[in-house]
Amino acid sequence: MEQHRRIEKLNLQAHQNAMSNSDEYVMEAVLTFDKLGVLIHDLILIEAWKESVYPLLVDDLAGRNNMRLYFILYHEATLVNLFEVFFYYKHVIEAAGEKMLDMVDYISRKLTRLNSANERFRQVELNKEMSAQDPDAAKEFAANLEKRTPKEELDQHWLEIEYRICVTSVSLARFVCEQAEVLPLGVVSRISDTHDFLLLIIPLIENPPWTRRLDSGKWQKLIDLKWSVVKPLDLLKVTKLEGQPWIALYHLLAKEVFRERYALNSFRKGQLLRIRKYLNELMLDQLPFLADVQRYMDELAVTNVPEAASLSDNVFLFQQVAAVTDAVRRGKNMNDVAAFQKEHVFTMTDRTDKDLLALAEMYSDDAIEH
Repeated sequence: MEQHRRIEKLNLQAHQNAMSNSDEYVMEAVLTFDKLGVLIHDLILIEAWKESVYPLLVDDLAGRNNMRLYFILYHEATLVNLFEVFFYYKHVIEAAGEKMLDMVDYISRKLTRLNSANERFRQVELNKEMSAQDPDAAKEFAANLEKRTPKEELDQHWLEIEYRICVTSVSLARFVCEQAEVLPLGVVSRISDTHDFLLLIIPLIENPPWTRRLDSGKWQKLIDLKWSVVKPLDLLKVTKLEGQPWIALYHLLAKEVFRERYALNSFRKGQLLRIRKYLNELMLDQLPFLADVQRYMDELAVTNVPEAASLSDNVFLFQQVAAVTDAVRRGKNMNDVAAFQKEHVFTMTDRTDKDLLALAEMYSDDAIEH
């Protein structure tokens, strides 16, 4: 919890520096003291805990350690938010070196989840929105809150936090693709061949998980990680979040480092041409660089490309191991980890947890330099 408190404070300060265009001393300190690898390890570790240990703990600890479990889950969102500030800069991605392999794997997992859980993520805070518009719905929402068990409350927190992480990972994917020329060759191969970021991004453009229509007929978009009502006239205005997949797509198609490796076949061609219909004049007025993508797609439509090849023809298939992920997961018995944490970590209740008081003090105005 002390580590989360410190990283959360660094995250708040880094965002304050970025918004005020002041000296990025948090980022420079992380690079100077070679702590970028520590943060990447922490991110992979908390993801492994959430996926493999948390399900073993939640039934026994729900109702007793809800707040502590919430902050541990939120720790992953804090780290992803911090990386969103750092990865804007090319020299940060270059400094990460081979550890970017773990980050690319992590980002691909989150993009896959964002695509697969699209409809479920769209329901985040939906009941709250409906209750704000309808008195009857408000009463029903309040009644459901009272009936909700501690485990159901944690499940809702898990969904909201995971949605925030997955959405932020789209920005990370854009930054990684944008700075691809400084990445090691193995990481570039991971993006273009192993995970095929191009095919992960296309569904986010076709069926965006940050846009939804309410039963009342109103449209909402996720703006600054909050659902906001959008007038029908403004539906085609591109938000910051909607622009991220398009920017990533542009770099995947335009960067020489990807063009050298990415072999277009009939399947990839068909998938790519699915989003040609979205490149209209209104879109090009807002994102002019997409004119090159439009021209490329028009040429691709009349170009013959080979059929998708099978990997079974290859005698050997080598793939670089993500060292951090391997170190975190290999040889670990998650049942033993869960049993140890029940006995030595979660020994208090939320009422007697002194770490929670320290976290509350962190959000005071004096904690951040303006």
